Amino acid sequence: MTISRYQNRKVLFNKEEIYKKLLERRGLKQVYHFDTPVFEFNESVGEYPFEFEQYIWKDGDRLYKLANRYYNSTEFWWVIGLVNQKPTDSHYQVGDLVLIPTPLSDVLDFIGFEL
Repeated sequence: MTISRYQNRKVLFNKEEIYKKLLERRGLKQVYHFDTPVFEFNESVGEYPFEFEQYIWKDGDRLYKLANRYYNSTEFWWVIGLVNQKPTDSHYQVGDLVLIPTPLSDVLDFIGFEL
């Protein structure tokens, strides 16, 4: 079953003045987007009902590749980004410590997603 990272997320409408010219150029009255989930990470041992694998970011790494390696699915790349509070590949530098939460089912339960 496919799970969307946008499941259970609030939709926001962006009609702020700062975007007025951009919206006009594109012929839009408003833009909607999803709010960003906050995953409060505290490194205290035993705080979460799952474990963390440690990985050092290397040249050529991508979140979807790590998700495929640890979860056997590229579609859960966002879980790694969410836990590390670095949502895109460009937020990582070679040598960064990346925490991979496992097992995936426990992580998704904790975040509030249903498989």
